[in-house]
Amino acid sequence: MDRMEDKLDRLFAEYRAASPDPEPSADFMPGMWKRIDARRTATVSVFRHWAQICVMASVALTLLIGAVLIPKIQDNPAYSSTYLEALSAEHSSDYIQLLAGGVR
Repeated sequence: MDRMEDKLDRLFAEYRAASPDPEPSADFMPGMWKRIDARRTATVSVFRHWAQICVMASVALTLLIGAVLIPKIQDNPAYSSTYLEALSAEHSSDYIQLLAGGVR
């Protein structure tokens, strides 16, 4: 067990030697926050860019549907007439044939 602790102590000593503590100064914390904000801004700008692309695609799709597809659907007489008008237009000749003596 002592041998493992010695290895661990040597590992920590090598780590301390490889990465010395930064010298504290008056500009240490503001500098660190500038680096953090720079990373944060880069990440946020990527998400903001993708969000703007999605919003613009949604607007374009909405305009396409509103300007092209809905008027084409509304031009169809089945969507612009009432149920009674559609039934009478579809079966108008059947009623005449029934009154005249049946369908032949």
